[in-house]
Amino acid sequence: MIMQNNNDQKGTISHSADVKINGLRENSRNIAKKVFPSVPTVLLLSALTFGSLLISCQNSINQNNKKEVMQNNQEQKNGILKAIDLYVEAGRKGDGNIAKPAFSSTATMSWSENGELKSVPIQVLIDGFSALEPMEASYKLTTLDVEGDAAIVRIESQFGPDKYADMFTLVKDGSDWKIISKIYQVTK
Repeated sequence: MIMQNNNDQKGTISHSADVKINGLRENSRNIAKKVFPSVPTVLLLSALTFGSLLISCQNSINQNNKKEVMQNNQEQKNGILKAIDLYVEAGRKGDGNIAKPAFSSTATMSWSENGELKSVPIQVLIDGFSALEPMEASYKLTTLDVEGDAAIVRIESQFGPDKYADMFTLVKDGSDWKIISKIYQVTK
């Protein structure tokens, strides 16, 4: 008896839901007729279906574009970090020639010393690496911001016992990224 009541309630609920859905359909048709009185229902449904297909296609295109952008971003990041890796490797091996391909020939290195701006051609850094013995060197990437063919990178680096906050601006030159300026601050 209890089971039958439950089945009767399910039947009532199902019937009630069908009535509501049919009522919504009828209301939708009435609204469509008022809003678009001269447009045949078939044409209106076709337009809505076509619009849904366009949205679906656009979503698919956006997903493909996102994958392509992510791939391009990874390729850019790898190219940019290649230049940073060469810079750190030059310090690790005590050989400035390793860093040379990472920098533009017109690159500069700047810092503040006793509140005064110092700026030198990048060759000073390259010569400095070559004058040093090999040492432990490492870095941690903290910022990488790319806009088209320009990038800004910030790393926390360590060469031997010395720690630095290094900031670089890079520009794409053909298929390679070149550092055009290095700014640094000694950290504790």
